[in-house]
Amino acid sequence: MLKVMLWISTIFLFIVKKLSGANVTISGEEPPAAPVLFLANHFTRFETFAVPYLLFSKYKRIARSLADDTVFVGWLGGYLNLVGSISTKNKARDCIIVDDFLSGHADWIIYPEGHMVKNKRITFDNGAFCIHTAMREGPVHTGAAMLALKSEIMRKKVRETNDAEQIQRFCSRHAVDRKKINENLTLHIVPLSITYYPVRPGKNRLLLRLDKWFNLRGTRLFEELEVEINLLMHANMHLHFGKAIAAEHYLDQYMEKHGGSLDDEDFIDGLFEHQRREVINDAMARVYGNMQINFDHIFILSLVTMPTLKVCPSYLKTLIYKNARELAKIEGLNLHPELKNELFKLILDQNYAPFVSAIRLAEHQKILYRDSEGDYLFDRHLLEQEYDFNKIRVKNTLQVILNEIKWQRKIVKLAEHNATYTEAELRADNFTHLQNIDWDLYEREYLSYHDDGAPTQEDVGAPRVWYDPENTTGLVFSHGYMAAPAEGKKLAQYLFARGINVYLPRLRGHGTDPEALKHVSADDWVLDFERAFTAMRQVCDRVFIGGFSTGGLLALLHAAQYDTDGVIAVNSALKLNNLQVSYIVPTLQAFNEMIAHLHAKGIKEWVENKSENPDINYGRHPLASIAQMEKVMKRVDKSLENITEPILVLQGDNDPVVNPKSAQLIYRQVHSSMKKLIMLPRKNHIIVTGAGEEEVFEIVHRFIGDVLNTQ
Repeated sequence: MLKVMLWISTIFLFIVKKLSGANVTISGEEPPAAPVLFLANHFTRFETFAVPYLLFSKYKRIARSLADDTVFVGWLGGYLNLVGSISTKNKARDCIIVDDFLSGHADWIIYPEGHMVKNKRITFDNGAFCIHTAMREGPVHTGAAMLALKSEIMRKKVRETNDAEQIQRFCSRHAVDRKKINENLTLHIVPLSITYYPVRPGKNRLLLRLDKWFNLRGTRLFEELEVEINLLMHANMHLHFGKAIAAEHYLDQYMEKHGGSLDDEDFIDGLFEHQRREVINDAMARVYGNMQINFDHIFILSLVTMPTLKVCPSYLKTLIYKNARELAKIEGLNLHPELKNELFKLILDQNYAPFVSAIRLAEHQKILYRDSEGDYLFDRHLLEQEYDFNKIRVKNTLQVILNEIKWQRKIVKLAEHNATYTEAELRADNFTHLQNIDWDLYEREYLSYHDDGAPTQEDVGAPRVWYDPENTTGLVFSHGYMAAPAEGKKLAQYLFARGINVYLPRLRGHGTDPEALKHVSADDWVLDFERAFTAMRQVCDRVFIGGFSTGGLLALLHAAQYDTDGVIAVNSALKLNNLQVSYIVPTLQAFNEMIAHLHAKGIKEWVENKSENPDINYGRHPLASIAQMEKVMKRVDKSLENITEPILVLQGDNDPVVNPKSAQLIYRQVHSSMKKLIMLPRKNHIIVTGAGEEEVFEIVHRFIGDVLNTQ
């Protein structure tokens, strides 16, 4: 019957999930074979229904749970009974749980906090995890640990005793049915960490409709629905299953240290008294330690550790980025994917959604407010203000989010240390960090194709930076397809000599070995350019972006998304002259993909290339990588109308690869108020080096100067 109801529950909650848009993610280890005691933190009522459903739908496990006695009313109480939940006030609850542990009939989900910890106030005092709520102040409950230990003592006694009569007396003394003890099983304790992101209170249509029907406003239920309906509809619920701990381990640990016999009641009482705390503290340390750390955690932690009450958004972003990347170095932290993937967009994008959302929440709850000059001020007193326990999730959401993380002193100390740096120091540090990422990617790729030692800064594929802190203007200039950063070296030296910092990034797959191009995508190239753009943004007041050929396309793509002072596209292709590249090659690529589905070898895997600059460019390239170049071209074509920054389009009039019409298309489609199109008499594709290079350098320098003089 229980399994049937779980199937029904699964279908019901699946429909709710689809209709609401609820998003659930899971990480950690797959739970071991039953029986398992899942010990979890408790923040919402929804968990009572959702966690058994998720365990059943993901792992086909039957899991029962304890639920607050107040929800066992009407149809809801009937439903909970049918799916195996029991009330916390059920007099037989302990016997039922132990029976399931001994028989392996079902797993159990228990929340040692005892009730929803809405304020997330957690401390680690005198070796014990404690909660601080309106209902209770003190250590989390150890009852679940007691039941786990009791069941394993029963099982251990049965395993080690051959005297049936003695076993029967032992079981009777502890109110256990011998027939239910499966001595071949082992109970495991699995810490289960539940995190929600983002937590945003606010009235919604469903809540308003329920209020209209049932007049809920002003009630505790109204507050709970205001938070939990939004979590269900708009947040991610993340479950992290920690490493399983065998309950028997705690018996062996105690017996090895203290000796004694399971026939000695005083010994057993001592074991219970001591080890129940060991079990619960071990488990809850992992529960709270494996909470998924997300952007909101870093936002509020950075805000409260800032040295001033005046909040400069650019400084706050820089501090958040520093904290996020330092957290990634702490082993074992469960970081949200957003924090693992380098927050470039936080610095580049004025409308970076997680930052804007957190700022709006802080403003709505009056923690941030604007002064007469329009600057943000931080009201620390209001953040620390005490609220009614049942209203805090709505009234002071950021305090709740901060409480979830601030018990971890290592993380707090890291943030406090980073907050001692000035904005200029943080920017310089981030600049160095981003360059190091670029270099590490190059070095790893280089070493995978070369066995003649590590690369050097003078290699053609090495990303290069010309930087003087006295210069306030910078240029990010990317090489083209099949080329390498050395392609722009002379341009960089020319501009740097005239007071402009220059970053020449490396697009992955380039400057090492043509084989590397098989393993990269257009998204990789976009990220590589974005990293360099972010780096230059950190140390220069004015930043221009540009590139040659495909590098110019990447610059155009970024100019369409982010603010920049100007964009430079040199021989950048929306149309190609080379028939092999523009028509035959894509056709072969499609044919090869079709052949691949038949598990046969493609008709052509490589395209030979007669390079104008063989010391830098590859002499051949894989067919598959051309498709990635085409993706960039298509994205740029769709985004040109979003470019409003000053733009220089530079094109050779007899380019053998890029159709000069590309320059006209780019020039016409951008919406820049200041735009220049210059056609140069050139027969080569590569015009940033070789004959006539000085003219190109002068044009670029003059454009940057003209823009700076008009702003």
